[in-house]
Amino acid sequence: MAAVLLSVGEGSSKASSSSNPDEILFYGIVPVLVASVLSGMASALCQWASQVKKHSSYLMTVEMSIIGSLCLISSTSKSPDGEAIRQHGFFYGWTALTLIPVILNAVGGILVGLVTSYAGGVRKGFVIVSALLVTALLQFIFDGKLPSPYCLVALPLVMISISIYQKYPYRVKKKQM
Repeated sequence: MAAVLLSVGEGSSKASSSSNPDEILFYGIVPVLVASVLSGMASALCQWASQVKKHSSYLMTVEMSIIGSLCLISSTSKSPDGEAIRQHGFFYGWTALTLIPVILNAVGGILVGLVTSYAGGVRKGFVIVSALLVTALLQFIFDGKLPSPYCLVALPLVMISISIYQKYPYRVKKKQM
């Protein structure tokens, strides 16, 4: 819920081109909820694969990169970017500085895989939401921008869920023979 509140709050603080509640729901809240569910499922599956099946997190990162690349390549068949790639080639307009986000994204993917493997998906989720809250705090300190009401509601939700998780952590049940 905190992640949804933070995402909705960030989107609502920017100028919206629509005041239609249906558009806000179906182009804002529903996609965030679907992305959150899919992210949680992916995190749980990655954690299961790395901890139960002893699958290498590096190999998992490569597999996810290949699948992601195939999805992006297939999406270019209908997008304006795909037309530009067909006309000028994939690396058209790239400079040496273009490699910085590409390399950082690759390293970030490896780090997320390692964090999920060793700390677990639940802790990773707490870290992501906590990082969003720290970002809001830093924006207040450095830019003077007050946190949104959504952020202020999300903060106690994160604090409560982290304290519940710390007090009642998941324990693996031993099999009885």
